[in-house]
Amino acid sequence: MIRFRSPHKLLTSYFQQGNWKMKGHVAAQIARDSATEKSDFYMSLSALMCWDAVIETQAKAGIKKPKKPVSGNDCKHVISLDDSPVTGKTDMQKVPQGAFLGFFRDGTLVHAMIATGAGIAAGNKNACIGIGGPVGWELLNLAEDLKWEAGGFRDQGQRLFLLRYRAAA
Repeated sequence: MIRFRSPHKLLTSYFQQGNWKMKGHVAAQIARDSATEKSDFYMSLSALMCWDAVIETQAKAGIKKPKKPVSGNDCKHVISLDDSPVTGKTDMQKVPQGAFLGFFRDGTLVHAMIATGAGIAAGNKNACIGIGGPVGWELLNLAEDLKWEAGGFRDQGQRLFLLRYRAAA
């Protein structure tokens, strides 16, 4: 009898062998596939802090986990205001798949998501940026749904957010 492994396990195994260099694409696919309650990974991601969920998604694709934990004030090892800016719809549509997206307010990381391509990102606890739900791993069209302005975007409370990304390594 032939036994098939899950596609995620096959791709992760392929990465661990060092044969494929497109980890960001696989991380994005895992993020997309996990955005349904039917996914085994959905509940795990939904229970995590937003940036921890991004790190777990990237790790499942074979991307190395950071050596220390992330917090709003201690995040430079995964994302910082020095990383590539996303200042509007066009920028968001060009963010590479699997990139770590960091949302900053007043210089502090307040939210994180993973880019899945074409201006869309996956994340958990997204209501804090003005779109999405308070809990639950979901896909959001950031390019279309955020209220972009010069330098960043504003939520319904008119708070300014700066968005940065770091491509998956």
